[in-house]
Parts: sequence; structure tokens; C-alpha cells
Amino acid sequence: MDQGFSFTKKMKDGDIIVEDGTLAFYAYVLKSGKAKVLKDIEGRLVVIGTLHAGDVFGDMAFLGGEKRTASVIADGNVEVEVIGRDTFMEALEQLPQGVRTKLEAMVSTLNGITEVHSRFRAHLSELQALREKIIDLKSFEREVDEMPELLRAVAVALVHRLNASIEGCTRLAAQAEEAVKPINSLSFSPIHQREVALNDCAEKGRTTKK
Repeated sequence: MDQGFSFTKKMKDGDIIVEDGTLAFYAYVLKSGKAKVLKDIEGRLVVIGTLHAGDVFGDMAFLGGEKRTASVIADGNVEVEVIGRDTFMEALEQLPQGVRTKLEAMVSTLNGITEVHSRFRAHLSELQALREKIIDLKSFEREVDEMPELLRAVAVALVHRLNASIEGCTRLAAQAEEAVKPINSLSFSPIHQREVALNDCAEKGRTTKK
């Protein structure tokens, strides 16, 4: 497979651009349109993000030396710049070893955070579904008062457990917010530089192909 070049490809709504778990031969720049990023969480596909024109994706597997960790599917008609692995790796090898090591470490960290984010998002979706099922406890008080003593005790215990579970979820949400603060303090916006680097690879690939 000739991977040392780049080309533009048009894809239709629903087409799989990147498939979770497969080997990485190409990286991509989304030239037009939108795409959904999906991840399999315990057998259920969860949308964990949306890509827009200018976004780069598929390159993390090159840096991490692993298989794809998520799927990317066209959300409407899209056009992508496809960059071969060899072209990308040739550009990467021109960087100092220390820089390459840091990039690989960043990819490893990002993969871990993405895994946590995906699971957290899936659980939030489950909580939302459960929230819609919660009855109005205030309107339930009258019915509880009219129950036989034994059943009233059971109903009250259920309400206490429900309240405790809600409070527990609230505490966990607060802890998650605190855990994210150090990460936010380290964040920066290298997206432009990342896109330029991938476009440089693409331009180099086109030149090589000629």
C-alpha cells in the first residue's frame, strides 16, 4: 500500500472515515462538512464529539503506535484530505527525540482522558434517562401517608435511598469538576499548529507524488 502521499476524498453521509480498533494507515484533515466521533462503551456507541472543517484527526494512532481508539463517521457530505502514514512519519522523524517522546506521552494521556470522558458521558446519558423517570416526591407524600404502616415504611426507605443516591451523584459531579481544574490550567490551543503540520505533510506528499 502506497502511503507516502496525500489526496482529497469526498464521502457521503454515514460513511465511515475512521473505524475503531483498526490499524492506522492514514491521517485526515476535514476540508468541508461535519463528522461525528463515536466510541464503543460497554457495547454501546456513544457520540463523544463533533469535527468541523479544519479539524485534524486520525494522527494519534501514528504517535501512539496503536490501533484506532474511536470511529469517525461523516455527518452529511464531507471532503477530507487524506495523508499517508509514511509521509506523516517522515515529517515526525525530523523532530528531536525529546519532542517526539513528549508528543507520544501527550497522546497516551489524551487516550486516557478520552476513555474517562467517554464513560462519563455515557453515564450522564443514563442519569438523564433515569431523571426523567423520577416521580414527583412531594405529590407522593399524600399517597405514602395513606399506606398501611408496613408499606409506608418501605416507601419512606425507598425515598431516603433515592435522595442519598442523588446526593451521591451531586458530590461526584463536584469532585469531577475539581479533578478537571488542574487539567484546564495546563490547556493551550495548538490546533492551528497541528493543522499546519498536517497540511505541510499533505503538501510534501503531493510534491512527492508529482
